Amino acid sequence: MTTGLVVKFLHVLFVATWFGGISMMAMVLRDATRSNNLDTMSRALNRAQRWNMGMFMPLAVLALITGIYMMMQVDGEMPLWLIVKERLGSMVILLFILFVVIYGRKALNQVQTSGIESAKAQSIIKRYIMLLYISLLLMAVLIFFATVKLA
Repeated sequence: MTTGLVVKFLHVLFVATWFGGISMMAMVLRDATRSNNLDTMSRALNRAQRWNMGMFMPLAVLALITGIYMMMQVDGEMPLWLIVKERLGSMVILLFILFVVIYGRKALNQVQTSGIESAKAQSIIKRYIMLLYISLLLMAVLIFFATVKLA
């Protein structure tokens, strides 16, 4: 088994785990907002932020590193699908780190402040969920380009 195959397997594993984890996190947060219970929403957002910092951000960085390694192995001119995947993939990961992780921390602080209304907490968490859905959409576009390999 070559190093390239191992790196490719790891890359797919990291992206698949990241995609599935973000999907699950969005569902957990959506269920928490439906409860109308401020304590439930705060705990769910706290858990989601821990998952982001402890698992999903490292997975995103590892996917970026393995993707860069695979790009460095390409000889000659890169096809369009590979260029799109490289550029868009790097951008998605950087935007994920900047927006989702930083907004998650800000949202957690806002929800955990004393005296916040349940409706306000729901609004904050719903914006966070929207960022997660946008991340998933961008990842789906990347997966499309990686699988159809447009010329």
